[in-house]
Amino acid sequence: QLISYHSTRPRARERGACAAGAAMPKDDDITSFSKLKEEVNLALPQCIERVLGKVAEYHAKHVDEWSESVGQEVLKKLQEINGNFKYIVSTSIMEKKGAGYHTSSAVFWDAETDGTVSYRWENKAMICIVHTYGIGI
Repeated sequence: QLISYHSTRPRARERGACAAGAAMPKDDDITSFSKLKEEVNLALPQCIERVLGKVAEYHAKHVDEWSESVGQEVLKKLQEINGNFKYIVSTSIMEKKGAGYHTSSAVFWDAETDGTVSYRWENKAMICIVHTYGIGI
């Protein structure tokens, strides 16, 4: 099986985690990702906005940096929400030109504890799709 991913370097925590708005208090007793889906779904656009919100034009040379930054913001926020999971974050950023985009994933996991949340964000220049996976420890 071929697995491809964008590898990221550990980064200094020079930026704070994205704002959570009316986030629920951290609850380390939660061991089912499905109980966190609503909060994660609210946090994802905030994390994306923190990185891409002021970007008005798509520049291919910045996509790696943007992708890494969005992924790191999301990972930090997921760990703040709940530390009882291993997290996987996949980020796709593409120029908005009307082209199709199709993606799928297959998982073999415990549906009682593990789960996924995906979010599509866009502005006039680009589309960002973030897939998050929470795997119970």
